Amino acid sequence: MVGTPLCTGCYDYTGAVLWNSSVSELWRRTRIGIDRALAPLVSDALGHRVTVAGLRDFLRVSYVKVAEFQKRGLVHLHVVVRLDGVDPDGSSAVVPPPSWASVGLLRSALDRVVPTVSVALPSPDGQLRTSAWGPQYDVSDISNGPSSDPRRTAAYVAKYATKTASDIAGAGAVLARRIRRLRRGWLRRAVGAHLARMVETAWNLGGRSDLAHLRLRQWAHTLGFRGHFATKSRRYSVTMGALRAVRRSWRAQQRQSSGETDVWGAGGEESTVIVGQWRYVGRGYAKSVDAMLVESMKRDHEETIIEYRDQVAREKQLAADVDF
Repeated sequence: MVGTPLCTGCYDYTGAVLWNSSVSELWRRTRIGIDRALAPLVSDALGHRVTVAGLRDFLRVSYVKVAEFQKRGLVHLHVVVRLDGVDPDGSSAVVPPPSWASVGLLRSALDRVVPTVSVALPSPDGQLRTSAWGPQYDVSDISNGPSSDPRRTAAYVAKYATKTASDIAGAGAVLARRIRRLRRGWLRRAVGAHLARMVETAWNLGGRSDLAHLRLRQWAHTLGFRGHFATKSRRYSVTMGALRAVRRSWRAQQRQSSGETDVWGAGGEESTVIVGQWRYVGRGYAKSVDAMLVESMKRDHEETIIEYRDQVAREKQLAADVDF
């Protein structure tokens, strides 16, 4: 029963779906607001006026963000925010911030931004709604004490990243892929009435022309949330390209030690030929009969799935009647 409304008739399903769809935009505005809030604080610290553009010449805000679904199907964020310095000789380098750029300075900027940032939501039912951060906002300093260990910070982020990937409403086989046709009865039996109602709400709202820009039907499987579950600023840590390069090197060493042939590194970089030019040839089937065969197999597959689900539903209903 955890995560289900006490009164389904009172619960604002439309507002819940619209909240999920607005979280990414709300964070984007928050991120912009952090720089704008830091500028006057830095001006006070240095004793002269510093603009937002000028601030970026010697101070940079970096972050890593993980989106997590609550049991009730609403998204909230876990964000690690950090102040970095700027190396004039290498913009990609990560250097410590100036001494006056303290944790208190960053906390003050966040406290200024979070209560003020908001996103106006559409009103498909005539009710005015605004997306904003709620009273659960909490800031913790992880730069001092035992929690300052980088491994603890990584474990904190990984915890919610893996939790998001395994425990959220849309992680099961039912909602893991995009929903192309809504089967309401089957969905309610599979995920429960509350989450099914949120999917149905996203589906119904997605059919409105005035909400087409939210693409809610395409994201009904994530209850309207359109963002990435894990994002980071470009210079928060190593790039994905660097991680892939390390992994390639590690796999090459594994193959070499096991005697397996490594086609990418067998003769060194000079012997590896990478084709980077492609020419479009065409698409489709070689013969019309191939297309007809595939279409027939597709129809048979869809009919088999529907028959199987109906059979499972009848068996469950029969079992419930026997138990009763």
